[in-house]
Amino acid sequence: MNFIIRKAIREDALAILELINELALFEKEPEAVVVTVEDIKRDGFGKNPLFQTLVAEKEDEIVGMAL
Repeated sequence: MNFIIRKAIREDALAILELINELALFEKEPEAVVVTVEDIKRDGFGKNPLFQTLVAEKEDEIVGMAL
């Protein structure tokens, strides 16, 4: 399997949230996710980002991340 690892961009916010939700479901804690796409865009890709994210892509689809 060939993956591309790259720094996430603002347009990846929805995919990042989907991966967060998938992890929460796996951990049987879906109600624990309170972050929104707008939160991710603001806090991760705003003027003073609070976090950085790397994403893993396979065939132009985001399949993993490191937050």
